[in-house]
Amino acid sequence: MPKRSAWLILFAAGLVLTVVLYVGRERLLRCAIAWRVYHAHIFTPPPPSPGKSRFQRILADAQFYWDFAELRIAREKRLQQVDPVLRPLVERITRAEAGGQDMHYSMHIYREIRWLLNFTSNLNATWGGVASLRRSLSEPKMQTLAAEQQPDGSWALGINTWYLKLYYSVDHIEQCIGYPKYPLILLDRINSPEKLKAELDLDLHDDFTRTGVFNREKLDETFSALARLLLKTKRTSCYLFHPQMDESLRSFVDRWQNAETGCWGQWLLDRHGRIWKMDDMAMTFHVVSDLHGQVKHLDRIARRLLESENLDFPGGLRFNGHYENHLNADAVIILRYAWPTLDATTRERARHEISRMLAWCLSKSLQADGSFKTSDLDDTTNDAYEYGVWFLDEVGYFKKQKRFWTEQEFPNAHAVRNRIAGKLKATGLTDPSLKGTYDMLDATP
Repeated sequence: MPKRSAWLILFAAGLVLTVVLYVGRERLLRCAIAWRVYHAHIFTPPPPSPGKSRFQRILADAQFYWDFAELRIAREKRLQQVDPVLRPLVERITRAEAGGQDMHYSMHIYREIRWLLNFTSNLNATWGGVASLRRSLSEPKMQTLAAEQQPDGSWALGINTWYLKLYYSVDHIEQCIGYPKYPLILLDRINSPEKLKAELDLDLHDDFTRTGVFNREKLDETFSALARLLLKTKRTSCYLFHPQMDESLRSFVDRWQNAETGCWGQWLLDRHGRIWKMDDMAMTFHVVSDLHGQVKHLDRIARRLLESENLDFPGGLRFNGHYENHLNADAVIILRYAWPTLDATTRERARHEISRMLAWCLSKSLQADGSFKTSDLDDTTNDAYEYGVWFLDEVGYFKKQKRFWTEQEFPNAHAVRNRIAGKLKATGLTDPSLKGTYDMLDATP
């Protein structure tokens, strides 16, 4: 065969292969995601269905991982469409906050956009939120009003979704004394053992193939907010809860925990109605933290946490392959509670992991001027500061008495603290979130 003909055949074959790969790239990517999720072992599979052959079970299991991978594919498609328009708006918010402007209203709108974008398939609502966000940037009066209570009892002007209204109102409800301006009617939705169970079960059992919605954030934030309100010796005096609410919430927690791993997470329904229990380390953190470590199987939780060190959020400690102060702080708090239950080998592994987290925070996240770099997860100035300072505080970098995991000294800690405090103070501290972060830092001896 002449050389010219051979090269033409090779070129044509390569071209055909390229076209096939390009056309099928999404399916290949979906296969890769499904395979990674399967090998991450973040799901406890359902027991075998009676009367089903081994082949039928394998096929049904493969279908579940294939369907779950579609959540990631669909999210990436939405991000590609929306982020080029959304990012410049977020950058304007970040610049305004850095200049000392109150951007409460815009941040409320943005928070709801992120939920819609990451966890739902509702692009119409997402684009509507982006339009509202753009308008909000030229509405300074609305920024001020967002800090005030609204007629539904919430402090969440700009938010339409109930669980996010609750999330942004918890601090105010906890601090409330006497009678607020408006009755807290947003809490009526869950104020009985029956209503509470119905709300949490609806979020827990996630029929994602039918709805196109992944409920993990909704479940996570709803539970955490309710735990803060209900599982306290002294409840808010501004609202009369049903007397059995704390008992009902604790009962839900016990039923929800995965006894095999000790973890909590979403229960996903596959196409056959079978339940797959997910190990979600961020959600597990909220349960452990909100119940102040008074949970079963802390040793199992810690080992599962360390096993998942290279897995991505929400199943593990990484976000798109790298550390985040937000997730690192979660992990440290879990390990603090679990420490008395851990054997020597697990403790040594935990020490190594915390050391790596701290090194990353000081060298990659903390900037020379005392600010923290915004990231994939903590993508606003407020969040970057809050979770950066929170991690350093929890790991005991500033306070020796919190250094449960090591006897190591950190001679540069005082200088680092002053650098961060100076940068925060330069913002004017008009934003409540930045003020709260500064107060946490200022309380450090």
